[in-house]
Formats: sequence, structure tokens, C-alpha cells
Amino acid sequence: MKIGKFAKLHNVSQDTIRHYIDLGLLVAEKKGGQYQFSDTDCSDMKKIIEYKNMSFSLGEIQKILTMQRISGENSNSFRKLFLPYLEKKKKENEKVILQLNNINNSLKEKINYIKQHENKEVQKLGFPISSLQLLKCPACHKQLNLSEGIIENNNVIEAVINCGCGFTAKIEEGMYVDKRYVRTKLVNGKRMPSKEEYLASSSTQYNNFLYKGMALLVEQINKYQGEPKYILELDHCVGFFLMQFIKYLPADATYILIDYDYERLGNLKRDLESYYNHKNFIFLCCNYESLPLRDSFADIIIDYQMTNKYEELTGEKLYDLMLPLLTAKGIICGVYSYKEAQSYKHDELKNLYDKTKMQELMDNYNLKLLYSTDVGPFTEGVSSVGDIRHQKMFQAIYLCNKIMG
Repeated sequence: MKIGKFAKLHNVSQDTIRHYIDLGLLVAEKKGGQYQFSDTDCSDMKKIIEYKNMSFSLGEIQKILTMQRISGENSNSFRKLFLPYLEKKKKENEKVILQLNNINNSLKEKINYIKQHENKEVQKLGFPISSLQLLKCPACHKQLNLSEGIIENNNVIEAVINCGCGFTAKIEEGMYVDKRYVRTKLVNGKRMPSKEEYLASSSTQYNNFLYKGMALLVEQINKYQGEPKYILELDHCVGFFLMQFIKYLPADATYILIDYDYERLGNLKRDLESYYNHKNFIFLCCNYESLPLRDSFADIIIDYQMTNKYEELTGEKLYDLMLPLLTAKGIICGVYSYKEAQSYKHDELKNLYDKTKMQELMDNYNLKLLYSTDVGPFTEGVSSVGDIRHQKMFQAIYLCNKIMG
């Protein structure tokens, strides 16, 4: 029997057969430059398959077949030699089975945990009644009026908002909505990618690089002295930082999220309602320039890569709008990316802050730097701003407060 027929008979490739011959598992005779396979070879092949199914390695099978060929399959000496192999393999497999059972039990627990959260009663988030006193008209800065309200569990779910100056807005599905600015968020002229699309387009190394920066920022926020009542997040990808911080979020703190993309903000709200227990959020669907918030209320402002992005999009300084919102003893902290000046190669990276620019920003706004550190350099893989291989990207983590005059 030639190699093609032999391989097909045993449902393996010809390369596998040649490999077995090289290892001495098969001892087929070669005639005229071609291997010829006998019934004995078929018997050996069946044993190889059987032993492999028992999880013996090819090296172990080689030793077993050699003993068998020398001693005879049914001889007492072969049985004495073969039995320890079988007993050893049985113990090894029992150990593997135990490990697999433990893994399977862990998988079951995780599956049940996720399913339980999917089936649990979904909480209804809205605009907290206790936070209505934060609202002010973004046009004339006077107090806003609410009417036609629907309230559930101390949250405003639906309402009409108006001001004597003619300004109007709404609370829809628990979110403050200024219809003038609602639009789809775009990146390079295309709809901003979903989390799944983002993960598919960015390297694991880059995502881990970002995670390190967020972890260091979370660590510094957790050192905040006092009980923050209001925390304001500035984030181009709304909620991106929150997902790392939420397990540390004080139960009584109200976390404020801003995005003009109604769909993205609504999707984040539904995730928070379905899978998290924190109850105090404010969702603002509007521009930063039209925030309906009074001054001096925020205990912590978190700037996750947003200061630079805002200046890139508008040419304006986001701190001009945000710092008046900070309490006298509040802190502003964040993460920003920068590159070594000599490594700028791509236009899309030139707008990233360097350390000098950020320090100038703090000096101009009379801020005192309390903490700063760097993560990096990151020099490999694909980032959200393109391929940055062979370049040096860093993240700076900072925390500061107002200098009291």
C-alpha cells in the first residue's frame, strides 16, 4: 500500500506519516524510492492513534512500540513494562481531569454571574431631584424652570425645561437634552467607533498602555481627602474612564457625564442601569459651551484626554469653561498623552500636549500641581491615532488644585 492510500485509510496527512517514520513509530519498507505499507504498519498505526487518544506523547509511544516489538505484544515482560506507563498516564489524566473540572466550575460561576445580572431588575436612572439646584440657564445664567415632570424614585425621568429668556431644553429618558447640539459624534469624518470596533482596531499593547495611565489616576483620586459630592468627567469617549473608576465611586457621590451624541450617552446610561448599582448620575446631552450648571459645585473634575481634544476641535481652552465649576477646595486631575518633540513624524500626533504646554496651562490658570508622573514610553503597535511604531509616546498623570489667593 502506497503512502497516499495509507494516509487516507487512517485519516491523517502524508506529512504526518513521514514524521512518524522519521521518529521510528512506523517502520515501513521503502521500495523504488517509495514507501510500501503492510498490514503490520496498519496495526502499528492503529496503536499510535489509540495511544495518542490516551494522551501519550509521541516520545512515550515510541518507547512503548519499541518495547512491544522487542518483547512481543502478549509477552509477560511487555505487560510488566507497559503497565507502569498506563498507571502513570492514568494518574496524570486524573490530575488533568480535576484541573479541568475546577476550570469548568469557575466558568459556570462566571456564566451564572453574568446571566444573573442580565436577569436582575434594571434600575431607572434619571436626573436626581436633589441636584436640580445645580441647574442654571446656559444663556442668561438664571434659574431654570421645570414643568410636565415625571418622577420615579427621586429622579426626574421626563420634564420640560425653560427660562424666561426663551431658552428651552428637556429631560428625556432621565437625560438632560439640549436639542440644539444633539448630533452624531464623528472621528475623521466617520461615526465614532463602538467599543467593539475600537478594540478591533487598536493593539493590545496600546490598550494596556492606556489602562496603566487610568489606574494611576484612579489611585490618586482615591487619596482625595474628604467625601466628594459631585464628580465631573471630561472625556471624548464618554464613560471610558468611569468604567475603570466606578468600583471606587463613593456611594453618595453624583457622577456627571457629558456628550452631545444622544445615542452614545443613552447606551452608557442603559449599561449603568443594567449592570451597576450606583444610583447617582447626571447625564448631560449638550456641548461643553452650553452646560446648564452653576459655578463652584464640583469637588473633582476628571480630565481624561479631553483638554487637548477640545482645543483641537474648537481652538478654545476647555479650562476656561471648567475651572469656574470647581469648588474652592476642589481638585482637577487627569491624563494626557504627549510625545517627545524629536519623534514627531505623523501630523495627527503633533497636536498632543507636551509637558511644557501643560505646565504653561496650569500656570496660566493659577493651579498648584500636587502630583504628576509619567507612563511610557510606548513605542509599538497601533493606537487610536494611528500607527506609532518607532515613536515614543507617553502619558502624563496629574492632579492639582486652585491656588488660594
